[in-house]
Amino acid sequence: MPRAMKGAGKGAATKRKERRHAKFNPGPGPQSVKPVGGAEAAGFDDGNVEAKKRKKLGKLSKKRKAKGASNDDADDAPAAAAKKKSKKSAVDAAHKAVSKRHDSKPAWTNQTRQEQKDWANEQKALQKPNFTLIQEITALWERLRVKKISKDDKRKLVAAIFKASKGKCAILANNHKASRVIQALLKYGTEDERASVYAECAPHLGALAKSLYGHFIVQKLVDATPKEKLPELLANVKGRVRVLAKHPVGSQVLEALYWPAPAPCKRDMECEFYGSEFAMFGASGLSGDADKPATSLREAMLSKPVAQRQGMLREMNKTLLPILEKGLVSPSLIHKVLSEYLLAGGPGTRYEAAHSVAGPAMLRMIHTRDGAHAVNMMMSHAGARQRKMVLKALKGNVARVVRDDHGSMAIACLLDCVDDTAQLGKVIVNELKAEGLVAVAEDPAARRVLLHLLRPRARRYVHPHALATLPDQDEVARSVKDAKEALTAQGHAVGGDDDEDDEAGDDDDGDAVEDADVEGADVDEDDGMDDEMMDDEFDDDEFDEGDAAGDEKVNGMTKFKSKTAEAAAAVDDSDDEGAGKEGGASDSVDFGIARKPSDVRRREIFGHQGKLGAALVDACERNASSMLRSVAGCDVLVETCSGGAGGALTQAVGPERLRKLHVAVAEVVRASVEGEKDESPEDDDEGEGEGEG
Repeated sequence: MPRAMKGAGKGAATKRKERRHAKFNPGPGPQSVKPVGGAEAAGFDDGNVEAKKRKKLGKLSKKRKAKGASNDDADDAPAAAAKKKSKKSAVDAAHKAVSKRHDSKPAWTNQTRQEQKDWANEQKALQKPNFTLIQEITALWERLRVKKISKDDKRKLVAAIFKASKGKCAILANNHKASRVIQALLKYGTEDERASVYAECAPHLGALAKSLYGHFIVQKLVDATPKEKLPELLANVKGRVRVLAKHPVGSQVLEALYWPAPAPCKRDMECEFYGSEFAMFGASGLSGDADKPATSLREAMLSKPVAQRQGMLREMNKTLLPILEKGLVSPSLIHKVLSEYLLAGGPGTRYEAAHSVAGPAMLRMIHTRDGAHAVNMMMSHAGARQRKMVLKALKGNVARVVRDDHGSMAIACLLDCVDDTAQLGKVIVNELKAEGLVAVAEDPAARRVLLHLLRPRARRYVHPHALATLPDQDEVARSVKDAKEALTAQGHAVGGDDDEDDEAGDDDDGDAVEDADVEGADVDEDDGMDDEMMDDEFDDDEFDEGDAAGDEKVNGMTKFKSKTAEAAAAVDDSDDEGAGKEGGASDSVDFGIARKPSDVRRREIFGHQGKLGAALVDACERNASSMLRSVAGCDVLVETCSGGAGGALTQAVGPERLRKLHVAVAEVVRASVEGEKDESPEDDDEGEGEGEG
């Protein structure tokens, strides 16, 4: 039976307790055991037992001796505990040091949360002059932004905020709380109140543009300023455009300032990148001739002596390369200035700029004409690795980019300069086929990509204004060759690695690269390039006017090696081997230009690498009726039937396959002339890429 059962009785529990007590607490004599009945049953002396039980006190510590304690105090233990407790509470009630080094500071650890908050606000009010004001207007703003509020109450709150913040709006706009209050004042205030706020903030436009919270006020200020008063507003940022362009927040405001500005103000903002002289005196520079301001970088450089032209390029190099490295390339002002800089510079300038900007950043520039032009010039000198980074960033966006007027020219440039046609097939061609080749052919902008592959640089299909943004790869190769010959004539060693040249010559089709396969420099990609290698002098033919015949070229580029270039050099991709075999792995030899001839690249895109030819012929055959009736699609159908320039499409798909397309088109025309109903499916290009790989 368990002990805890009720039937065991209370006496049993007492006996068990006494047995345990007797076992572990023996009697006073040697070898004696306390009886079960207890000490009373054995007749022991309780006094002696208690004396044995009493614990012998040890020695006192130095601390207790200093306090005057003794062993006799053990009898008064309860009194001592009470005394100790009262003393501790007295110490806590008095001053308690925060730390040993800050004994003089107040004790806030025992305060309530509200008391701590009040004390913190007092300290902030002593350190920040406008803290109390911000607290006051923030409380009013909390009441103002409530949805259910009457017009009279809202008017009173807005008036109170305006009265409290008048004269301090520019300072309050930099605070994360007060900035939202000022924005509410601009939203709900009267015309006079808004004008007063704008008048206070306008002189501080340059400082507010770089503020994380104040730049919202600047954007609202620009939106509210009439067009005729914009020059007066932009005068507040004169001389600070380059600083704003390098700032992550200021670059956003720069676009808001540049886009609605009049043409003369835009020109002045662009000229600030040319140097301090133009930043101070505007587009006319030191000449002071306001009637003939410089309309471009070339005109500005023509007005200067030859010795000063390279100084202007170095000044722009010093300003633009940090902007490219930071990826602050969204403003259209940067697109314009960068396009002028690359157009005036030589192959070294474009090579350096291409390795200073990341691949995704380039895609943020191709929506404007100047941006697309700058990207195309950089891509022509970017090298295989940098182009591969751009293709990776472009993956999944080809269908959207190709429908843009300027983005389509950037895609066409990639098809011109990327030697790795297998990568082009994976990224660009596959996404075009997934979008639908008929839909691409009938889009006014997207069809340029197909027409450029079928008939490169045809002015019949692409406007010369748009075609000017697409560099001719043959001219690019010739410019690099001329630059290297000039360096050799000046006594600089320009040699190439035999291994790289052999790799470049190993094409699948066995075609020799004559124009682009020139000797490279004895400089590895990871090493900084010399000033002489980065030759950025202009063509002599373009600067014959007003120049002496014996003027010598001046090599003035810096030894700037961007972090992006080093990162690109460290990229380890499996496709690099294929690119090297196709002639695109040696970036530093030819300033990053493409090595594969244009006709070879087009045949590979249409043929076994891109497999675009068979898919395009199938789409045209199935949708011949709709493409013949489409203004944009008809041109693609005609060029497909002709086999493309140089017979590139014919060699890819074969004459028999094109003959079937001709028969299908002729049948559609015959049926249309005779008035028969067209039974062929229209826009049925689903699965046109199936089976093509």
